[in-house]
Amino acid sequence: MTDNFVDTIVIGAGVVGLAIARKFALSKRDVLVIEEQSTFGTITSTRNSGVIHAGVYYDKDSLKSKLCPIGNRLLYEYCDKYQIPHINTGKFIVATSSDESKELQNILNQSQDAGVEGIKFVSKGYVKNKEPLIECLEALYVPTTGIIDQSALMRSYIGEIEDKGGSISFNSKFLESEIVNDIFQSKILCNEEEIEINSNNLINAAGLYAQEISQGIKSLKQETIPQIYYAKGNYFDTGRNLNIKHLIYPVPNEASLGLHLGLDLGMQVRFGPDVEWIDEINYDVSDSRLDIFYRGIKKYLPSIDKSLLKPGYSGIRPKLKNKGQGKSDFLIQGTKEHNINNLVNLYGIESPGLTSSLSIANYVYDLLH
Repeated sequence: MTDNFVDTIVIGAGVVGLAIARKFALSKRDVLVIEEQSTFGTITSTRNSGVIHAGVYYDKDSLKSKLCPIGNRLLYEYCDKYQIPHINTGKFIVATSSDESKELQNILNQSQDAGVEGIKFVSKGYVKNKEPLIECLEALYVPTTGIIDQSALMRSYIGEIEDKGGSISFNSKFLESEIVNDIFQSKILCNEEEIEINSNNLINAAGLYAQEISQGIKSLKQETIPQIYYAKGNYFDTGRNLNIKHLIYPVPNEASLGLHLGLDLGMQVRFGPDVEWIDEINYDVSDSRLDIFYRGIKKYLPSIDKSLLKPGYSGIRPKLKNKGQGKSDFLIQGTKEHNINNLVNLYGIESPGLTSSLSIANYVYDLLH
């Protein structure tokens, strides 16, 4: 990698950054992805549940509500076309109390407003017939939810980027960018060598580190950079196939979708994520959270054997609202928001970022055209 000029620099080789770079590469734009880590998708993109979300939970007029249902359809089409391993499992959102039953109606209304297809109320008996181990009063059935191999998806995005002449530079840290005559002059530390790369467009898709990247963009007003809050999500694994075929979600809270029962592509069961607000990034999963998990899981899976639950992995959500402040949306800023041409900053890209990766890419592309 030497000093040069490219049309578009994308900072961050997570699933969203790669989807954006793919979109530009397919549009015959010379694109370079800058990634500080030694490989792709190590921060948030593989530290999640690997779920293809339907778009059920998000407030009307939010970006999540707009982009997730579209992304869901685009992602299934992509998986079918490029043979990305995935399973359209469907999921049940289960109510285990009368208060939760009332909330199901709100979720249904939100879903229908967002254009989620096929979601419907089902009875306790219906759930019991499909999933004998699950207990609930009633549930919503969401047929368009599924699971996906995130790494395979990102490898496919990379393949398309490179096939169209784009490049990905790993072990490359973005330092700063100065705008001169509408050109971004970006300094990159690549394998301990500082180099300068000029570009027409600069796209900050650095996930947990997007705010840090923005601090290095000269002329960007500080007041446009939102505060970030870290909401860690821990998982506990069972390492077992419990003969459960659907994803099982409790009624969500304001910060997460609850301690849900997830599946990997081998149909082994895991639980999580929970919500643990933290001040500094760390990925340790503590045994001390076991009792919280066990109590939450037993509400809908009373037969769960506590001894099966083993600390698994964790991920961190880059929230734009702190604990108790309500739901956090995506924030994608273009010229209208920060008054700098050809710059896009993406903040708060958490779930459903994986599902929405292709629709986010289209959205960002449209901002720059």
